[in-house]
Amino acid sequence: MEQHRSSPRRLARRLVTAPLMLGTLGVAALLWPRPASATGLNVERIRLDPEDDGVHGGFQIGVDFQAGNTNRLDLRTSAALAFRRERHVAFLIGSSTYSTRTRAINGEDLSTLLRPESRFVNKANVHARYNFEFLDWLVGETFAQLESNEFLLVESRVLFGLGPRFVPINNGEFSLALGTDYMLEREALDAAQVVSPLPAQTIAHRWSSYLSLVYAATERLSMSSTTYVQPRFDRFSDLRLLSEGFLDVVLVEPISIRLSLRIRWDSQPSIYCSSDVGIGGCPTGDTLRLREFDIAVENSINVSF
Repeated sequence: MEQHRSSPRRLARRLVTAPLMLGTLGVAALLWPRPASATGLNVERIRLDPEDDGVHGGFQIGVDFQAGNTNRLDLRTSAALAFRRERHVAFLIGSSTYSTRTRAINGEDLSTLLRPESRFVNKANVHARYNFEFLDWLVGETFAQLESNEFLLVESRVLFGLGPRFVPINNGEFSLALGTDYMLEREALDAAQVVSPLPAQTIAHRWSSYLSLVYAATERLSMSSTTYVQPRFDRFSDLRLLSEGFLDVVLVEPISIRLSLRIRWDSQPSIYCSSDVGIGGCPTGDTLRLREFDIAVENSINVSF
């Protein structure tokens, strides 16, 4: 994804709010996710197991620091809380990531590491979902989500949705679930930089469908994947796809390690201006387009209860 820069005033505000958001999301989710995939809690396994009543939770905190020719700071927090009682399942998930980097080859040092122009990742999300099991294979669900991602120009995206979830296969070792939901999306993009789409604040109605697979090879080894497809009802060519895959290995209860693969595709990414959009529009040569495709591979150590 091409790098871009926000206005100094906007960047200064985000530099102050980003660490606060990191802490707030971590604490809120612990007291209270794209579901609990980012944490040590596997929500799919909980809501597919009718005997797993009670409260479950998990959290992950990561801090990476490097100094020298390359200075780098990465902060990652995620947490989840799930509750199951008979036919009812509810869960809350929060996560945030903040990364900044400077390099000596560019004349930068450690003292500039926290400056706004050194930041290259700043995103967070909170997700809540409720399921009610009408039958073993038929579930009704509703959800809400709030997210932001500075480098996708998303100041805020609010989602509400509901629909049925079908579980045709669930034998304790392997499960397959399909969901098809109506989703209301309210998106506010960075108006100081977005050239397209306009207006920067939009409300859209999407069809959100997903396929979820869980395979428990042993008590200590499990694999899971979930793929979401979300076209707009009024313009099917406006399509978003998110796929997440996980390999979990339990070391010693309640500690496990996880290998994650995430793929994101947007058929119509935003077009932005590398400088602020003025009254006369974007200066010639400053118009850039976000990339359609993002991929991430992560390793983590998780704690669950």
